[in-house]
Amino acid sequence: MRSMDPFRDESRSRGLPEDQVERWLGTVRPCAMLSPAGEGPPDGPVAGRLGGLPPMPEDEPVPDLPFLASVDLAAIPPGATDLPLPKDGTLLFFADTEDPWSGDDWSRLIYVPVGTPVSERAPGGEWPPQVHPAQDLRLTIDPSLPNRGSDTEEFPHGSELGSVWWKTCGEMQTDGPVQLGGHPWVWNADPITEHDHGPGDWVLLAEVGGEDLTEGELGIVYWVIRRDDLADRRFTRARACFDMVG
Repeated sequence: MRSMDPFRDESRSRGLPEDQVERWLGTVRPCAMLSPAGEGPPDGPVAGRLGGLPPMPEDEPVPDLPFLASVDLAAIPPGATDLPLPKDGTLLFFADTEDPWSGDDWSRLIYVPVGTPVSERAPGGEWPPQVHPAQDLRLTIDPSLPNRGSDTEEFPHGSELGSVWWKTCGEMQTDGPVQLGGHPWVWNADPITEHDHGPGDWVLLAEVGGEDLTEGELGIVYWVIRRDDLADRRFTRARACFDMVG
């Protein structure tokens, strides 16, 4: 993982207590960042794809939703995240970002086990969703910290520490439209803590966003899941949240 010295240097310049800085850095989580060619290291392995047609199981209908991205879990090495991800298979992410508040049918997450016969297909119907241009995504393993904090007994300077990450993360983290694991990048509402998901150890599975994927204003789709559901491959229990950027 990359050096966290830019975070330390900025914290020092703001006069933040060093013990709090190091405790905050103790919350760092690894994440798998997936970026198109030219936006990340050129030698990173191809681990997914943005847009195109989804490689759907041949016995399953294609969701009538825009297809955002796929992730090849076999290309995500152990330690790239701290999530109990399957060692192989493919994750398919669908979402209607034009109307993400329309009910429970605006998003879909599909796990395709390895060896499942698939074919790239578009949904049928008179008004099929837009097909986004296909782009390969290359993997980078990056650190992730909260970009928004609150002042608490443990972190009296928590809000300032979140601001430090907001300012310096570009020096330690690759910019990519797909992130697996880590802390969510919060603009308005935290997808883990500020929604009524119910009890359990909820974690960020993935966030997907970018100008190429969202209609109108820029937004991010987050998928969160209980850690035990993820370990048991109960992907249908994941929940999606949408937030506007800005």
